[in-house]
Formats: sequence, structure tokens, C-alpha cells
Amino acid sequence: MRRPGPSSSCRHGSAALPTLLLLLLLLAASAQAQQARTRTDPVEADALKGVFDKIGREMWPSWFSSSVDPCTGAATDDTDTDIDHNPNLNPAIKCNCKYQNNTVCHITKLKMYALDLVGPIPEELRNLTHLTNLNLMQNYLTGPIPSFLGELTALQYLSLAINALSGSVPKELGKLVNLVSLGISINNLNGSLPPELGNMVKLEQLYIDSSGLSGPLPPSFSKLTSLKILWASDNDFTGQIPDYIGSLSNLSDLRFQGNSFQGPLPTTLSNLVQLTSLRIGDIVNGSSSLAFISNMTSLNTLVLRNCRISDNLASVNFSQFAKLSLLDLSFNNITGLVPQALLNLNSLSFLFLGNNSLSGSLPSSIGTSLKNLDFSYNQLSGNFPSWVSPNLTLNLVANNFVVSNSNNSVLLPSGLECLQRDTPCFLGSPQTKSFAVDCGSSSSMSGSDGSVYLPDDANLGPASYYVTGAPTWGVSNVGRFMEAFERDYIIQSLNASYTVYSSTRLFRNTPDSELFQKARMSPSSLRYFGIGLENGNYVVTLQFAEISFEDSRTWKSLGKRVFDIYIQGERKEQNFDIRKEARGSYAAVQKQYIIPVTRNFLEIHLFWAGKGTCCIPSQGHYGPLISALSVTPGAMGSDQNAKRRALAVCVTRKLSPKHCYRILGRVERGLGCGVHCSKCTFCSRDVFLLSCSCLVCLGSFACC
Repeated sequence: MRRPGPSSSCRHGSAALPTLLLLLLLLAASAQAQQARTRTDPVEADALKGVFDKIGREMWPSWFSSSVDPCTGAATDDTDTDIDHNPNLNPAIKCNCKYQNNTVCHITKLKMYALDLVGPIPEELRNLTHLTNLNLMQNYLTGPIPSFLGELTALQYLSLAINALSGSVPKELGKLVNLVSLGISINNLNGSLPPELGNMVKLEQLYIDSSGLSGPLPPSFSKLTSLKILWASDNDFTGQIPDYIGSLSNLSDLRFQGNSFQGPLPTTLSNLVQLTSLRIGDIVNGSSSLAFISNMTSLNTLVLRNCRISDNLASVNFSQFAKLSLLDLSFNNITGLVPQALLNLNSLSFLFLGNNSLSGSLPSSIGTSLKNLDFSYNQLSGNFPSWVSPNLTLNLVANNFVVSNSNNSVLLPSGLECLQRDTPCFLGSPQTKSFAVDCGSSSSMSGSDGSVYLPDDANLGPASYYVTGAPTWGVSNVGRFMEAFERDYIIQSLNASYTVYSSTRLFRNTPDSELFQKARMSPSSLRYFGIGLENGNYVVTLQFAEISFEDSRTWKSLGKRVFDIYIQGERKEQNFDIRKEARGSYAAVQKQYIIPVTRNFLEIHLFWAGKGTCCIPSQGHYGPLISALSVTPGAMGSDQNAKRRALAVCVTRKLSPKHCYRILGRVERGLGCGVHCSKCTFCSRDVFLLSCSCLVCLGSFACC
């Protein structure tokens, strides 16, 4: 019997299998051939090569070999398009290869981030006309922002922040109508913002902090209604904060600290109910209320520091601010009681109400998260509540509390009684006539000036104070380093990597390098106190050296630290810049003042007024810094030795008779040398050297 053969369908399937395999092979070959035919636009390839040739030759990418097209490999990988947040792709490009039937690639993203590139922005960039994202952040690019960037109209993200760019902002950037994010923070720009930038109506993020800009904010910015983030701190913007800022209702993060804005604050800010972070500070004049914040109940961070606010905390219903974690209303003129509802907020961790006119007693309870409270420099009084504990950082300096063993004060760091208003320790019965402190150090040392510098390594937090066991001096710190989750308030001299501590670096302009190896730093307000001093005139010597910023041509050198110096409540220095005065980092600079002490008490106050960069070499690196200080009796240079040194310098330095008479006259009156350095090597051209130790500087360092 004949066996049945395979069915027709089986016979056809068996025959079709080789055909299907052949078809797949042909398709794969076709795809490979298609990919082989896909090439980067030659104009863009040449432009990219030119960019790297000018500013990036040292990190020449592998795709610049003669046989490799730039738009290959990771550049065309659609699964990883966010090159800005991928540290393994730097430098990097991204391409779109769907042009002309998938035969032409255009470069759409270029990232050259934190590579310490040096030089001007290359002209060749103008030929990368399909760029949507250009990231040149954290380099050392110099020269102006080129106007041709305005021709790259496809750009959505442009970051030129943290560079050494100079000149004005070109009005041509206003042509970038598709721009979503613009960053020009931390540069050396000048002039005002061009009104043409108001044409960037899709802009959601604008970073112009620490850029060097000045003048009023242009009225055309009222058109930027898509803005969500506006950082404009540390500039010299003038006039009032415009009313139209209140119409930018999509804002979630607004920062206006360290400018020259006039008060009062516009009431239209009350419309910004989507804000989660608001930081305004350092308003020049006028008076404002707190009423405008009443509806900003989405706030997580609220800083209205040094804003000339005259109001009562009871004018705001703080119980509605359930998300608030940090509140800073310090350095205002806020009066009345501290509301219980404010301290009961369960999300609140940091509360800064210092330097106001608050009165009455402290509330009876606090929220579970509140661990850092500053009430210093108010008019508070009464008993200490039961919530006072060693687990809190609580600053009650300069109030009217009576400190005794019966009112929970034993739970506070000792010495608070010596730092209350009108009742400092040893009032009328002085105990000392000098002291010296090596700020941040854990051991004492003898200085070349004969002073013994005592250690100062107390673990101060965001709202802390410390008084020595035998109370001769104390220190108070207030403030939180914003954006820095953990930041020490004592820093050490670092090597170039900023990761390894060093204790052997030699500092210029001083025989006492050891004094400068460590320093105490504060994000807001740092005070040193002399306790039980004899009344009379004192020479207060403050010593500084910048140890956070490098001097080389790197983005890590672009940081700037600026603060004010007050002694006995009188401002002695405004916008003091250590590195500018010392002509570089790791160089000592000394400031000296004749200060009268009349109530056996001395206060030295270093105050941050919103100036300086925020985040170099890392986030939360700003505010006052001091290396050492000494307080000694007498007037500067009033002895015969000072006169002899002055005469010797006049002769050896061949100073003009006018200069010599000036020196001798000031020495005779006990006012210091007062020599103006017009041709200096290490000292600033614009300062007067204010002590006869400057005569050593004149002889040893050829300052004048």
C-alpha cells in the first residue's frame, strides 16, 4: 500500500523557509548598507572638529579619526538621549539621522561639561545649526558671549554658566524663541539685561546669578510667563523688584539675594502661589510687611533675610504652611511674640528669627522636626521652656534671659549668661586685656607677633554659640549652607583636588602659615566676643586667607567670597573679598582697627549680605571666613619703635617726602601707617595698610 505523502501545506512551508531566511539576510544587508550610507553633514562634521581643535584638543574623541563618522555609536543611541546627566558621556554629541531618507545626520546636542576648557567660544559653533542643546558649563571659557549664538534658533537648552566670560549679554540671544533654559551664572559679564531677552517666551529656567549684571530688570521680562525658575542673586540689579514678577504665576523657585534692590517688596508677589522656594534678601531701603506671603502655602523654603520687614509674625497664619521646612526672617524689624503655631509646624527643621525685635517668652512647645532655632539678638525674656534640650542647636545670644540653675538653662551650652544684653560677665570688674584665637584650630600656637593663639574647634551648627571655660571670649554662628546636605563650619587648606586635606601648605605674605591651615566659615552670621576686657582702646587684628578657591585657570578658581565686617556694631568693611585683597588664594591678608571698649565687652561680626558665588568648589560654599584674630590694648604704632621702623622704611624704600610725612604723622597720632599702595606686588591697589606691621610688609614683600 502506498504511504501518503506530505500535505500540500507542509510541502509549501518547507520550501518557503530558505526563502524567508534569504529575505531576512537581504534586509539586514540593506540596513547595514543604509547605515553605511548615513553620514554626518560634512559642514557640521568640520565645525565639530574645529570646536575641539580650538578648545578641546586634549580630549579629542575617538570618533574624530579619519575613518569614523561622528554620528555613530552612542551618538545615535536612542535609548540614552539625556547626555547632560550621564557622566560617562563627556564630551559627547547626539545626532538625528532621519534626514533625507535616513542618509544624513545632523548634530543636535553637544556637551563639553567641566573639562576646564580654556579660550573663547569657537566661531565654528555657528555652523551647528541643528543644535537643540549646548552645554559648555564649568570650564574656563573667556571673551564675550558671541552674538552668533542667536542664529542657532533650534536651541532649547543653552548653558554657559561657571566660566570666565566677559562683556555684555548680546541682544541677539533674544532670537532664541525656542529656548527653554538659559544659564549664564557665575561669569564676569557687565551691563544690563537686553530687553530682547523678553522674546524668549518659552523660557522656563533662567539662571543669571553671580553673572556681574546690573541695572533694572527690563519691562519686557513680563512676557516670560512660562518661567518656573529664576535665579538672579549676587548681581547689582537696581530699582524696585518689578510688579510684573507677580504675574509670572508659574514660578516655583525665585531668588533675589545680594542685589541693590530698593524696597518695599511688591505686594503682587502674593500671586505666586506655586512657589516652593522663595529667597529675597538685602533690600536697600523702604519698609515691607509679611502680608504678601499669606497664600504661599506650598513653600518648602522661605528666606526673607535682611529685607527691612517691619511687621508682626501674628499677621501670617503659619499653621497653613504644612510643607515649610526652612524659614529665615532674620535681620529685619519684626516685633511682637513668637507664635505657637509657627513652632508647631511638623515639617519645619530650620527656623532663623535672629536680629529682630521679638519680645515676650518662648512658646511652650515645638514640632517634632524642629532641631535648629535661632532667636539671637532679640528682646526675648522669661523662663526656658521644657523643650530646651542638648539635642537642639538653639541660639539665644543677646536677649534678656536670666540664666540660672532653676529654669532649664543647664541644658544649654555654658556661658549664655555672658552673652545676654546689658549684663555681660565681668561688667565693671574686668578680667583680661587681650586674647587671640586661631579660628578652626584644635591646638594653640604662638604667633610671630608674640600672641598665643588659642584653639577654636567647637562643633558649631546652624544656630550655635560657644564660650570658653574661663570666659574670656566666645563665638556665635547662625545660618545654613543652602543646597549642601552636610557642610562643615570649619574648613582646612585643601590641595588641588579638593578631596584631600593638607596641613603643610605655605601661605604667602606671612611668617605664620600654621595660623591659616584651618578657618571658620559661616553661611550667614559669625560673631566673636571679647568678655571681661578692660575698658580702653584696643587694636583688633583680623587675619584671612582664601583656602577654598584655586588660583589656576580652572572653573574651581571662579569662586568669589564676599562679606561685611562690623566691630562694635559699626561697619568697617563692605563687600570684603579676601582673595582680591590678598591678590590670590593661599595668601594672608590682615585688617587692623582701633576699637574702643567701654562696657568690658567686644563684638566682632562677619556678615554675609548675599554676595559671592554659591557653589564653587561645591554646593553651599559661601559666606564669611576667618583664619585668626587678636585683640591687644593700645593704639596702632604709637611707640618709638614704630617711628623708627617708619623712618627706616622711608629711607630703604625711597618713599617721597609726602609719603614719609604722612606715615610719621599717622604713627604719631596712633592711627597706623596709612600708606596707600599704588604699585603693589601682593597688596591691593585700593587699600590702605593700617598698622605698623604693614611696614614689615613694605620691607619684606615690596608692597609699595
